[in-house]
Amino acid sequence: MSMSMKQAQSPDPRIGYAFAGLNAIISGIAIYVNSLGVKLFADATLYTTLKNLVVGLALLLPFAFFASRRAEWKRLTGRQWSLLLLLAVIGGSVPYVLFFSGLKLGTPVTSSLLNHAQFLLVAFLAVLFLRERPGIIVWLALLTLLVGTIWGMSITSLRWGTGDTLVAASTVLFAAGVVLAKYLLHDLSTVTVMTAKMSIGSLFLVIYVAATGRMGMIAHLSYAQWTFVVVTGLILLAFTVTAFLALRYASATVATAIPAAAPLITTALVIFIPQVGVKPTPVPGVILMALAVLILFIAGSWQEVQTWRKGKRTLTRVEATA
Repeated sequence: MSMSMKQAQSPDPRIGYAFAGLNAIISGIAIYVNSLGVKLFADATLYTTLKNLVVGLALLLPFAFFASRRAEWKRLTGRQWSLLLLLAVIGGSVPYVLFFSGLKLGTPVTSSLLNHAQFLLVAFLAVLFLRERPGIIVWLALLTLLVGTIWGMSITSLRWGTGDTLVAASTVLFAAGVVLAKYLLHDLSTVTVMTAKMSIGSLFLVIYVAATGRMGMIAHLSYAQWTFVVVTGLILLAFTVTAFLALRYASATVATAIPAAAPLITTALVIFIPQVGVKPTPVPGVILMALAVLILFIAGSWQEVQTWRKGKRTLTRVEATA
């Protein structure tokens, strides 16, 4: 079956937009909660590994209880296995190590700017490799969103060092992982692709932590630390599920861009529940992010729905002449 016919049979892309909006809300909450949890850990990579492991283990449950899930894994071709393993590397393990290692060595402003630019890089890669065609209005919304998310940063403090190179590399890998996941979702179920990224990816992270001699730290974690691991792990699970559902039904460009407005939710939480170390986004930035998301929901969804309806009409004509 051609890709256009698969897209024609897929559900309304507005479902993806709804999941992207929900993902942004969850992401905003996660930023706030993680700002509390990370303070309890001397090693941010260990903290992330344990959170991801919670997600990885949870996603294995469908394969333990449903034969249909296991059957899909058995049907995977060698090429599909290779791509799923690649996804686990570039989307579920290596970029996390690069990111946190880079944060220790890099400059805060540069690292933050590089991290915030991820959704824009996804858009470019989606055009190159997925043949997505965001309209000019969507591109303007993406630029507006970028300006809104970095509003208030001290641009004069931008510096480039070894740490920033690591953060930049992590941003490229995360973005490439999104595009690869979208590609895999054309032929595989959401659960399979999601599990490959997070379950196998978390296994790779555990191997890395063990290889660097930090596994022994787990035995000394306090009750409060384990509580944050479980709570933030479950939040990450919700984030992962909604992110993949958004990616399945909507374009990679929008499925990544809308959640980038998560600081709107974090800012609201900081205002009502002040938290030391978490700064609310300045009002101009909030306005720009809100405007960008509104444009994406209106212009982006209209464009994708028109393409979807055109695909449905084409499929109907093909079936009628078959």
